[in-house]
Amino acid sequence: MLFRYLSLFQCTQVFQKAKLALRIVVPLLCFGITMQTSAVLLFHDDFEKDKIGSEPSKWEVGHDGSTTAKVVADPKKASNKVLLTTDKASNASRHDVGGSIYVFGDAGWDDYVAEWDMMFPDDFYMGVVFRFQDGEKFYLSDRRQGGRDYHFYKRQGGWAQVKAGMVENKPEIWYRAQLVLSGDEFTFKLKERDDKTPFDKVDPATEGKDGNFKTGKFGHYGLVYLDNIFVGDAVEDLVLPVEPQDKLSTTWSAIKDAY
Repeated sequence: MLFRYLSLFQCTQVFQKAKLALRIVVPLLCFGITMQTSAVLLFHDDFEKDKIGSEPSKWEVGHDGSTTAKVVADPKKASNKVLLTTDKASNASRHDVGGSIYVFGDAGWDDYVAEWDMMFPDDFYMGVVFRFQDGEKFYLSDRRQGGRDYHFYKRQGGWAQVKAGMVENKPEIWYRAQLVLSGDEFTFKLKERDDKTPFDKVDPATEGKDGNFKTGKFGHYGLVYLDNIFVGDAVEDLVLPVEPQDKLSTTWSAIKDAY
């Protein structure tokens, strides 16, 4: 009888210890899962898996015009593949004169951080669109002629300037750009691609605020070269697992070091 009592007592102790351990471990596991799932890399494209001369496989036509986007060899490094957004000259490539707009992402995208490489072929109007809903409902981050003015516009039954900005830039130089969307507020930054300054130390080129379009896709506007595009919930999400490829891209700093 005594041995049976001791055995039951020991089992009770083990059970109580197990319950205590579960009370500690389960919340930690849930916290870890939450931490892993709360941040997301939404999109990445470096065009390395596309064929030269083909349309970008991860993109779609958002506004169907007369121009075609194609993957081409990087003018600065022939072994690298990049996107040339149209097959016509700058003055025939904007959607308001008949050009196409290619986009990617989800119609429900709202707040995110996007970073990408961008090169301007010449001194003209060109850039990217965001919160794109259709050819007459989107925002535009737009380089202006002269290599200094860089503005936010809204397309809604015509053009309306959201906010003017400026940043020195020149054609035929690869830049790294960042766009941060947070509610009705938009922040655009630009630096040369080999500039190792973190974006949080770079002054904004354009800061604007508008609440008309809450969600939408991301894409190009006009004639521009694009590469190494990352979109995520936050800057920390702009990370890829290491893969055997021409451009080793674990983080943007790793991509930068490759050039």
